[in-house]
Amino acid sequence: MKKLLGLTFLCFWGVPAALAQNYQILSQDLDANRHGVTVIRVWGSHHDMGYAMGAAFADDILEGLRQVQGLAGANYSQLRQGMGLSSWPVSGIADELSGMVEGVKSIRPAATLDATDLKILNTFSDWGYACRSHSCWGRYVQAPVKTLSTRRLDFGTPFPAVLHHVLCAWDPSDGSPRFANLAWPGYVAVITGVNEYGTLVSLHDFNSDVALQNGVVPRSIATRLALTGFSNIALPDQLAWAEGQLSSIDVATGTFINYYAPEGYAGVFTCPPGAPCGTARRPQPDYLFGEAIMTTNSQTDGHSVAGGGTFMHDYYNDGVIPKDLASHYQLMGHNGLHLLSLAYRGRGDMTIWFEGRSDSGVTPRVELEWSELFQAAQQDGGSDAGPDGGVDAGADAGKDAGPDAGTDAVTDAGTDASTGTDSGAGDSGGQPSDGSGCGCGTGTGWFGLALLPAVLWRLRRSLAR
Repeated sequence: MKKLLGLTFLCFWGVPAALAQNYQILSQDLDANRHGVTVIRVWGSHHDMGYAMGAAFADDILEGLRQVQGLAGANYSQLRQGMGLSSWPVSGIADELSGMVEGVKSIRPAATLDATDLKILNTFSDWGYACRSHSCWGRYVQAPVKTLSTRRLDFGTPFPAVLHHVLCAWDPSDGSPRFANLAWPGYVAVITGVNEYGTLVSLHDFNSDVALQNGVVPRSIATRLALTGFSNIALPDQLAWAEGQLSSIDVATGTFINYYAPEGYAGVFTCPPGAPCGTARRPQPDYLFGEAIMTTNSQTDGHSVAGGGTFMHDYYNDGVIPKDLASHYQLMGHNGLHLLSLAYRGRGDMTIWFEGRSDSGVTPRVELEWSELFQAAQQDGGSDAGPDGGVDAGADAGKDAGPDAGTDAVTDAGTDASTGTDSGAGDSGGQPSDGSGCGCGTGTGWFGLALLPAVLWRLRRSLAR
């Protein structure tokens, strides 16, 4: 089986042009519909990085926008108006959006999109989904690993564009944290993201009504703020910083925001619709020794398992200590829209595994090191020309203890049969039928199709005032 960078392939518009546009495609495995996985690195100013995203994925972005417009139909103009009510308080994000528009038009000059279109493309996360996540440290891990974190996105397939899973490594020049964002072409918002400190930030549905009023912040922008909106803050102080930020904004859609900072500095925010987020729920010493935290779509005070989390509770109480990356990952099953796990060893030193839904099931799992994402750009169209010939020379602390005995599973179609997995079907832990499940769309059905009329109804009322 091959290492990630051993699968490197050529950028579309030629190596010199791609490097001039501040991006490098590290790996790509797409079918004829451009569904599959791309791993890309972008760098430079926020405008440069946005331009790079636009140039690299111009046709994908335009096709995704076409699909969103088709879904919204005659109501699309109201969605554009609604974007005028929202606030995007993330330094540099406006430059990323304007740069992306320019990048798309550098490839498709006749394209008519603007930054408002891209905002809509970036905020369909506010139309509803659910998830399962967990993180552990202390007695549950073994050196050199200090923390294991996993997030499964339980979301349907609102349109085919989301079957192109993009892990984008963002390398800004302004001193803000490097981060890896797992989403789709054109995404600057964060649904599942990891920064260089090893903090995994993600969204879960909870009380997910939508408040449309002036100044509300889309929840996927609130997560981007929490993930990247700081510089030079020590890890033990970052959760308190995030509390200060998230308590000063009104989040549009009710949600949980996971702030899974490593080594016990994690918390989970509850954000009511149209209001600031409250104080983060922290790990509790009387539950799992204060050395694990988990999130479903039900509330808990942290002293006991939340509804829908029994399978995770059982995992931490099965007598098998320490845990490893393979079991952490496999526990979550393979029926979400995407799945990401990381083994954190230190700042800028971690292993990431991820997969995404495909037309036929699940994409091959990608395994990579942080150092592979943020190596210096190579003059070879993205392939690793270093002394290891594309093989990661870093410590493989996330060695797979499963059936493939630690071999890289980029050709493993994600069919590992883990027992006791929870499908995300409400709080019962039961297996949903295809196209159903907990109002979160674990199959091909999609909660957003039911929520969109409510969003538009509230939008009409807001615009009429």
